[in-house]
Amino acid sequence: MPKKTKQPIEEEPEYEPPADYSEPEEDEPIRISKKTGKPVRPMSEKQLEVLRINREKAAAKKKELKEARDYETKTEIIKKVKEEQAIKHKEKLENSKKKYEEEVETLEPPTVTKKPEKKIKKKVIKYIEESSSSESEQEEVIIRKKKKDKPPPPTPEPSVQEQVSRQNLRQKLQDQESASLAKLMMPSYF
Repeated sequence: MPKKTKQPIEEEPEYEPPADYSEPEEDEPIRISKKTGKPVRPMSEKQLEVLRINREKAAAKKKELKEARDYETKTEIIKKVKEEQAIKHKEKLENSKKKYEEEVETLEPPTVTKKPEKKIKKKVIKYIEESSSSESEQEEVIIRKKKKDKPPPPTPEPSVQEQVSRQNLRQKLQDQESASLAKLMMPSYF
């Protein structure tokens, strides 16, 4: 057998991107969310404006709470804030209810198809006249016909072979049940 000789490994040329390709310039590093671990999307101008306004409101309320020395004024301020929030919440609910009602009104009602009426069985009514001393009255008596019970269809007698095969199957089932029960009842040290 011939000996193996070492051959020098040829280096692959480095990848060079095409001339028209340009890498995107990154002004800011990509921020990653601490909760999800996914990149955070930058906020729009409107979102930033709303965030700034709400932060200013929160800072003003905190300053107002710090200035209040006693608990009574602090509780009054907190109650006032909660009432404002409740009012805003009610307004949102009312607006959403109005929008929903408008949408419901604009929708066409579903077409209802009438089901065919069931035929009513005619009842046999028998009029009986009773004679009374002053007046003669008529009473309604409803006579219903009883349905006759139909005898069940006759079941054919199983043949001798079928009876034997059923007995064999029952015996096998009983054997399996007793074997599994015996296995279950066997002590664990066996």
